[in-house]
Amino acid sequence: MAVRFPLPDIVRRRAESEGQVGNDWLASLDDNLFELEHDWGLTIGQALSGGSTAFVAEATDAKGQSFVIKLPTPGSLIGRHEVTVLAIARGKGYVRLIRQDAARRAMLLEQLGTRLDQHDMPYRNKIDIMCSTLLQAWMPVPAGGAYTTGAEKANSLALAMLGMWQDLGRPCAQAVLDTALMYCRDRAAAWRPENAVLAHGDPHPANILEVPESAGRQWKFIDPDGLAIEPAYDLGVLLRAWHEGVAGRHAHDIARSHARHLTTRTQVPAEAIWQWGYIERVSTGLHLMELGEMDEGRLFLAAADAIEASS
Repeated sequence: MAVRFPLPDIVRRRAESEGQVGNDWLASLDDNLFELEHDWGLTIGQALSGGSTAFVAEATDAKGQSFVIKLPTPGSLIGRHEVTVLAIARGKGYVRLIRQDAARRAMLLEQLGTRLDQHDMPYRNKIDIMCSTLLQAWMPVPAGGAYTTGAEKANSLALAMLGMWQDLGRPCAQAVLDTALMYCRDRAAAWRPENAVLAHGDPHPANILEVPESAGRQWKFIDPDGLAIEPAYDLGVLLRAWHEGVAGRHAHDIARSHARHLTTRTQVPAEAIWQWGYIERVSTGLHLMELGEMDEGRLFLAAADAIEASS
């Protein structure tokens, strides 16, 4: 039986990998979208490409105004607080949440422009845009929420890196892993609730979009995880992919200068940024290799190897 809203293969595979809840989501998706069209007065278009964990499409109301509708797969919601973050932010630093349907796990969002990763500019310029937007986006942690803490994040990354490093045949030096694990211990011990913000959790150039027709070129983040963690974590995520110049005998010094640049943009201490950036560089490289993205993963691990060898 033909469906009205075809799903990209990558999203279908993600849902199928989630077991029965994912299969139930797939089975009900077409009906849910049809009902949302009726309930919200929308015409929903075909799924947009680029995502892997949600049905995302443009939707138009009776007045011709365009929005984006998003229905994440059930498994992708685990441990995330996207709706909560967007509702609290009210469009400041984040895409504006127009309305939601909790039963169907659906969100109607403002339509933004192109992603930052689609703009041809040096990564340093992208860093500055993301830093400026994070300063708008960081918020106090709401009371009573079960948010992943900085200590929990550090400990979970340590366990994940140990397992992936062994399973992948030790694709980076033992010293690299040891340093990453040491930094995980440091960041776990440093976590204090009074120093935490409600952080994005995965701020990278594909998760920030330009605001159309905005004065002074404004940007907003999408897809927040919502962590109760020090601001340095989000900046460490920015640092992990700043590979420019991180090679040879000056790799460590250049990578450290990148961390200091993030401090100049945000006033967040450089050592905490450095440690989270190193952890994220190693864990991301391993995770990419685990997903079969071998060349991309090796880029991250080669930079970590160069930093360790030149330190």
